[in-house]
Amino acid sequence: MCRLTVCLVLSFLFVDLQAATTRFETLIDDHGYPVDDPSYADIRIWLDQEERGLALFRAKNYQVAYPLLAEAARHGLKRAQHSLALMHINGHSVTKNVLIGVALFGLAAESGERKLQREYEKVVKALPKKYHNLVREQTDYYIARYGMAVQGVHCSLVKRAGSNLKSMLCVKQPGQYEVWDWAP
Repeated sequence: MCRLTVCLVLSFLFVDLQAATTRFETLIDDHGYPVDDPSYADIRIWLDQEERGLALFRAKNYQVAYPLLAEAARHGLKRAQHSLALMHINGHSVTKNVLIGVALFGLAAESGERKLQREYEKVVKALPKKYHNLVREQTDYYIARYGMAVQGVHCSLVKRAGSNLKSMLCVKQPGQYEVWDWAP
């Protein structure tokens, strides 16, 4: 009889402990953000726009990709900024403008990704020297509006699962950030 009481008490404790531990579990979306936290709702929208824009960019549907990428880029998302740089340099669905494209490269390179930084420096060096300061000023202008610090973006190298290779991962934090119209 006493054993039955002990077993019942232990089973109730186990159920209570199990319930207590599951209360703190958080569901995470595809981007790594908590599903039930409304402060991430806008970020999810911008990340989805970036994903759709990148897919359209890869499919060479630049005219449809541009507004999606521009919306993501103005909120500091680096892959969108890089794709827009390529669109401006090559004149895909926009008037070809190397100055804007290179400056947007600089904005994307702000993430710290070495490949983008080398690409940016290489393109700047390829320009006539009289344009170097102009490009850097335009890059600084973009960083002041759409850069990591003003848009709440943090980038870091992350090791891929099952690999020693690291790739750049940029994460936007929720918060109130100044919103600028996209005006390259």
